[in-house]
Amino acid sequence: MLVTVPTSLDELAKYIQPFMALAGEKRWIKRLDQLAIDKDASYFRWKIVSDYHWLEMAIGFQAEVLAKEGRLRPDLVDELIMASLNFAAVTVEIHSQLSPKGRQVLEGRLRDALKAENGFAPVYLEFDLAQRLMDHGYDVEFADLEGRAQFDLLFRRGSFAGEVECKSLSADAGRSIHRKDFYRFMESIGPALTQHAELKQQEVLIVTLDSRLSSNTAEQRDLRRACETALLPEAPTTISGPGFQLLRTPFRIPLSGAMDQKTLYQYFKMEFGQNIHISGAMGEDFGCFLVMRSNREDDPSKPLLEAMRKAASQFTATRPGFIAIQEHGIEAADLMLPHVRRRMGILSYALFGHYGASHINATYVSGFGAVVLRNGLVGTPAFSIPNPQPKFSVQAADAEPFLGSDLTDQEYAEFIGAPLPTPNISFLPVEQASSAEQTD
Repeated sequence: MLVTVPTSLDELAKYIQPFMALAGEKRWIKRLDQLAIDKDASYFRWKIVSDYHWLEMAIGFQAEVLAKEGRLRPDLVDELIMASLNFAAVTVEIHSQLSPKGRQVLEGRLRDALKAENGFAPVYLEFDLAQRLMDHGYDVEFADLEGRAQFDLLFRRGSFAGEVECKSLSADAGRSIHRKDFYRFMESIGPALTQHAELKQQEVLIVTLDSRLSSNTAEQRDLRRACETALLPEAPTTISGPGFQLLRTPFRIPLSGAMDQKTLYQYFKMEFGQNIHISGAMGEDFGCFLVMRSNREDDPSKPLLEAMRKAASQFTATRPGFIAIQEHGIEAADLMLPHVRRRMGILSYALFGHYGASHINATYVSGFGAVVLRNGLVGTPAFSIPNPQPKFSVQAADAEPFLGSDLTDQEYAEFIGAPLPTPNISFLPVEQASSAEQTD
């Protein structure tokens, strides 16, 4: 299958209604109404919607613009909206070329995505990567959708053929405190937090859990009441309860207009640890924040490695295999971070060597929502970890999206407007491995 989608807004607009019809327009309306209610209910629910369901909201917003004005407006379009419109167009085109069985399976997946906690993330990864392959001139078969194999994509060009299995990982995988649960908890203590902010102080309430944060609101009752008490005027600075300890303490950093959320988050990470969640209120000269952390160490590497091992088992091992990993909750700049790349390098080399997945030629890493606009076109940046001793000898030109490189590290950093973390982010000092990553 080779499909081509337009890039102009006028042409992309034609795909909105057909795309929504694949899952059912009534289902879309019902889902969008619920997301709108959640988005407007509170800042904390808005965060959940914006983090997990940006694609649905972008499609719904553009459908409204199209209905009201008869066209899409360039001034209301950003990179995420372009990514969602492109996804809609690709999905409709792919659907039109699938077999009746494949179309039925795809429609079911889209209906499921409208109800899923992680939204369209898994389908987005598969179809975004399929389009990337087709843009490079590969013929792509949707092996899993068509029921022909356990892996997702079979791609061919000339005499070369390769297999791809896609795995979309939740931002909460392996973590003691899940993002959605944290924001729902913050919403429950929102009135107490607002009242404390009126005191115009610079304070942070540090919540340390012995283990995980329960998703059951009834089980959060003691913790919720303790936090509400700790935020009262003249409350004790320390409170302990079943499975948690609270500490309210002042902090001294300049809260000016130049202090953006990302900088503030980095400050609290340095003060209270890397695996924290933070939210609160900030004004010109005051701040009231809650930091939540757990004494149980996060282990996101375990579910990631399990997903990679599962993917490795789904290939035929008769052709080069490529595992596409999509992480939820990372930005385009995060793909340059040394610890992100080193972790993927360690896990990939463990898969290739210790677990004997020599039929895997590379792992490929991107982020859901980590998209950029380049030359007027939306793109999904990624990096790859090649297997230094693969079963199948593959040249970079044979599998360009996985083994090639469109930009140098410095060019990529300059393009997204972020500093290069280290001079050579493509070098992985992993034991018994000297192979460099490929940045795309």
